[in-house]
Amino acid sequence: MKRMRKVALLLVAVLAAAMLGGCGSSFDASGYVKALLDNSYKGDSTEFVEQKVGTKEEAEKLYVEGIDTEMSTMTTGIQISEDLEAEFRQVVEDVYKSVKYTVGDATKKDDVYEVEVKCQKMDIFAPTMESFYAAVEAYDGDTSDEDALNEQIVIMLRDAFKDALANVSYEDEQSVIVRVELKDKVWTPNEEDIVKLQESLFDTEAASTLP
Repeated sequence: MKRMRKVALLLVAVLAAAMLGGCGSSFDASGYVKALLDNSYKGDSTEFVEQKVGTKEEAEKLYVEGIDTEMSTMTTGIQISEDLEAEFRQVVEDVYKSVKYTVGDATKKDDVYEVEVKCQKMDIFAPTMESFYAAVEAYDGDTSDEDALNEQIVIMLRDAFKDALANVSYEDEQSVIVRVELKDKVWTPNEEDIVKLQESLFDTEAASTLP
């Protein structure tokens, strides 16, 4: 669970850093949350730019930082080839782009906006882990070369994700409220709400068993 929380909190940090232009009375909390989600998961900067959260270049930088964090948590301490890293990164991006959510209207209460996000949890990590550990159990290759073995482990994890994504299923729709709060004159998403949202988009308990 710590792995997913780390990624979720990064979404808060990077968006807050880019949100200096969102302090006016015309602030669109619903559009802001959609900008956050679209850019963080889909790599779509359209709302990010339209809501004047930042430039397209800044949006791309924040998206890359998010994917980098996800990559580092999955491959910590493992050296892999550039080609495999690029392939694994593409799989991570494909998983993120497959999340399902709809951002609803915002309700303002004092200095807090409450934005409803309807989402369907993607069951991706449980089947990935089942397939991955089956592949590890069946592996009968050379284990004497640690670097080669590590690369093979990442290959098995990559393939497990691809197989799971090809047959991915989603749970029933649920509603999550994301509070956007005014902190130091900057509109910032509530950290706990972002974590809860992340947990509502992915089967995070299964994610904690990642190698």
